[in-house]
Amino acid sequence: MKKKLFVVFSLVVLASLLVFTACNKPLGGTNKIRFMYWGDVTEIEIINQAIAEFEKATGVKVSAERAPSGPPYMEKVLTQFAGGSAPDVLFVEANNFKKFAEKGVLEDLTPYLANETAFKKGDFYPEIIDRFTVDNKLYVLPRDIAPICVVYYNKDLFKAAGVTPPTDNWTWTEFLSKAKKLVKKDAQGRVVQFGFVDDWPIWESWVLSNGGSLVDNIKNPTKCTLDKKAAYDAIQFRADMIHKYKVMPSPSQMTAMGGMGSGDMFVSGKAGMFYSGIWKTPSFRQIKDFKWDVVMFPKGPTGVRAFSTGGSGYAITNKSKNKEAAWKLVTYLAGEKGQTQLAQTGLAQPAMKKIAESPAFLDGQDPKNKKIVLAGVKYVKFMPLVSDWEEINVSMIAPKFDKIWSGKATAKEICQEIVPEINDSYFSE
Repeated sequence: MKKKLFVVFSLVVLASLLVFTACNKPLGGTNKIRFMYWGDVTEIEIINQAIAEFEKATGVKVSAERAPSGPPYMEKVLTQFAGGSAPDVLFVEANNFKKFAEKGVLEDLTPYLANETAFKKGDFYPEIIDRFTVDNKLYVLPRDIAPICVVYYNKDLFKAAGVTPPTDNWTWTEFLSKAKKLVKKDAQGRVVQFGFVDDWPIWESWVLSNGGSLVDNIKNPTKCTLDKKAAYDAIQFRADMIHKYKVMPSPSQMTAMGGMGSGDMFVSGKAGMFYSGIWKTPSFRQIKDFKWDVVMFPKGPTGVRAFSTGGSGYAITNKSKNKEAAWKLVTYLAGEKGQTQLAQTGLAQPAMKKIAESPAFLDGQDPKNKKIVLAGVKYVKFMPLVSDWEEINVSMIAPKFDKIWSGKATAKEICQEIVPEINDSYFSE
């Protein structure tokens, strides 16, 4: 009898162990995956929270490794690939995506998405899906899209200057007229309040809204086109705002302000308008001294509406040994919950349309006209899908354009000088 009870007890224990093992069996046969990303404090908090929930739900451990954004991120990730220690999941941005795709290190997510039940491709803005698609293969599940179409304006300064607030239908002409009226000078004739500043020299949107282009084909470029009249006239317009119309500070004036950034100028009331993306919202919501709102970037002289954009998402590396778990993490971070959490910070526009249109993003707080970024998606133009575009911009375009912004050369001169160099260096066969 005792022997029989022992056998029964042993079978029960064995069955319990099997059930426990099955319940905690890690996806894909391993219990740990690595995730590489960058982000600010808010994003880190969201990601850490999502990862903790993911680990609890799946039994999979995630080693989340944060790296500096920009070139350092690319360098670190590609070094790990070369050393045979690639992460399982990557955070990818619309402008560094091409280099990853060219090196063939990303997994095609098309079949994963086709079998996904929580959401489908049509739930995302088609513009960001298209950006991350090459040869009908989707390599990144989008998390956000970032139309750079937001002109923040100080309502109090507009009222004090007797200037009618801008509307989303305004043009370059109306924009310049308002910017001029917002300029204030002291007794010595020095400008103490500017009409307009941008987050950095965002010349691309002026080119695009003037009907110009950066290259002949964004997805398959064969040459740079900044030497065309529509392009260099638009770049000159931004320079004229500094030197001819004096509604923007020159580089030397910015230096004289002791390193104050353009965003700081807007916050301190030294600029009536500020151009950037919606990501400035969290910091600008701390403004207590004046009322503000946002308006769509103005239409060009011929009625063209277009502006540059960013966007990001998550990818699986094709070296991952646990792609099933990696996909689960990707969908956890870029799924409805992850995008909702991000939307609630005001930091980014969700890539899922229904979340972007929901109260999670359109929360009724400042800016009241936040919905412009939803309408703005259909006018976005991504940077050329060239793995070296950042290098082209940093090493060739930006240094030469500094001469335009400082008034030492015209846009036509510089554009006609650098375009042949760019085409010879990067686009010639």
